[in-house]
Amino acid sequence: MKNTILLIIGLFSTAVFSQDNFKLYYEETETGFKILADNDEFSPVSAKIDFRLENLSSSNGNNKVFVVPAQTKKHTITDLNVIDRKKRIKLGYESTYNHGDHTLKKYDKDFKYYLPFSKGAEYWLSQGYNGSISHQNENALDFKMPIGTKIYAARGGVVIDIEESYRKSCTTSECAKYNNFILVYHNDGTFAEYTHIKKDGAKVKIGDHIKIGQFIGYSGDVGWATGPHLHFIVFFQRLKERITLKTKFLTGEGKRAIVLIEKEKYKRAY
Repeated sequence: MKNTILLIIGLFSTAVFSQDNFKLYYEETETGFKILADNDEFSPVSAKIDFRLENLSSSNGNNKVFVVPAQTKKHTITDLNVIDRKKRIKLGYESTYNHGDHTLKKYDKDFKYYLPFSKGAEYWLSQGYNGSISHQNENALDFKMPIGTKIYAARGGVVIDIEESYRKSCTTSECAKYNNFILVYHNDGTFAEYTHIKKDGAKVKIGDHIKIGQFIGYSGDVGWATGPHLHFIVFFQRLKERITLKTKFLTGEGKRAIVLIEKEKYKRAY
């Protein structure tokens, strides 16, 4: 770059997820700049970037969502090329980013999930999909179980986030910010969250690759809860919202998978 070029930089980024292991930055090139990303998360990250450019052209489009693979360094977002070297340059952008590949629309609808508790155990489904208490317009499940019940992975994946520091509980939505959870990323791009675990109740770590049926932690009564239970949800992550999904579970002897029904008791004998 010639010294005669005046460069004005303005950058602003917002992380929607709690683990801030994602970084956008730029490097100078012979023809302008390269916008790069480091993703230290254990899932892809999608970033919506709104560029504000003056005397620069983008090789990969403006104002769009870019997907950065998990555990990558110096992933190229776009090349910015100077249009006229005699004029000033302005490079600015705002970005919002979150876990997941936000371009995905298909997933494994036929996957057979395990019930998230131990073999031989039996628990009530106190609230089902679109439940009347707190699951309106949400495909989430509540398994009523005592505090300290062992939780087992309903599906294999990689643990990408854990919150286990809280102990506060109340029955209003204001307490949702105190939810403890284990968040798992699946190989079809979906996520599962195991919510309301007890304080220090996770028995896995971020980055652990877990198998279906593996012991992962202890249930609790933390955050927005009306009593001890495990809140389980499968979803696609979008930038600022979750697209919750219905799933099928193996019940009884594990011979067939069904969609669970509210107010029914389910046993895992497999």
